[in-house]
Amino acid sequence: MNQNTHLKTDVCIVGAGPGGALLSFLLKQQGISTILIERQPHLLKSFRGEVLNADGEHVLNKHGLYHSVTQRGVLPLEQIQYWENGQIIHTIFPGEQESHVGIHVPQDHLLEVIVSQSLKQGNEHVLFNTVMTGFLRNKADKIVGVNVRHEGRPASIEAAVIVGADGRYSAVRRYASLTPEIHKHGYDLLWARIPAPAGWEPAVRMASMDGQQLALFSQFGGYVQIGWNIPQGSFSKLREQPFAPFVQKLVTAFPCLTDSVAEHIQTWSDFVLLSVESSFAESWAQDNIVLLGDAAHTMTPTGAFGLNAALEDADVLAELLIDMAADQFTSTERLQELQARRGEKVKQQLARQLEMESSFQQRYESFQ
Repeated sequence: MNQNTHLKTDVCIVGAGPGGALLSFLLKQQGISTILIERQPHLLKSFRGEVLNADGEHVLNKHGLYHSVTQRGVLPLEQIQYWENGQIIHTIFPGEQESHVGIHVPQDHLLEVIVSQSLKQGNEHVLFNTVMTGFLRNKADKIVGVNVRHEGRPASIEAAVIVGADGRYSAVRRYASLTPEIHKHGYDLLWARIPAPAGWEPAVRMASMDGQQLALFSQFGGYVQIGWNIPQGSFSKLREQPFAPFVQKLVTAFPCLTDSVAEHIQTWSDFVLLSVESSFAESWAQDNIVLLGDAAHTMTPTGAFGLNAALEDADVLAELLIDMAADQFTSTERLQELQARRGEKVKQQLARQLEMESSFQQRYESFQ
């Protein structure tokens, strides 16, 4: 695009995560023009909520995408294990007529499949290196699109509907003043990813470390993702302590990781800190603006709901927008229906996360 480029579309989607990408694909299938913008230069974004559950799997199957995703590469997780002193003390297997307890899907695999299928629809605009800088307004001060910087140059995108699919720090939500209610959970998370040892079974592994939850997730490609709960705001003081005794707790809990941990987790810098919080926007829509996924309802990693909730949001919002296209998107009040249809389930999932976190130690001890 040239400087001061002005584009026009039916729907502008801010954020090319799974929810935004799926929504764009579904709209393009129906001939609805979309522009999907993404601040990163590519689809290989850092993302850790990559577990697909039955809800997300259903959405992808519904739209003929799941098979292509599996061909690109996924890892079904066969069981959930609870460990104590280096031993398995309890195992949860898939339920009847289920083949897994979740599926690890690398986000780049999921996004590549969805975006490539969307591009086959033709006339698709996916703009990388594009940052929203505010709303585009007409002379009557009505919001009619978004202003952006594309590869460092200003541009504008006129759109009948603006979708904020841009995550927990959503620019669309901020500019629209759709302030969420934020809930802290009393813990932060240390993330790390290391190669899996030989013979590592695809599973979710849990352990209790000093009363805090430690979770290991098998990942496609032969990796283990480590999620280690620590008290909220404690990392700066934790870093002042000797590193070796801290990481030794991980090795004690899972002795089979000894060699991989020794090679790949050697300093505090080998962990990534995630500040954990959940949120729920009082309103997901305002005029011709609507939020989905983490922009509307940020979830914690507990229970692996976030990715799947975003896919479900996109599925429902696509139905609404396809109906709205019949009258050229003049009935923007219908955007409120997304929250009406999805809000209660999301609230239940947020409550479920709190219950799972608060009862972990008690539940864990019941297995011993």
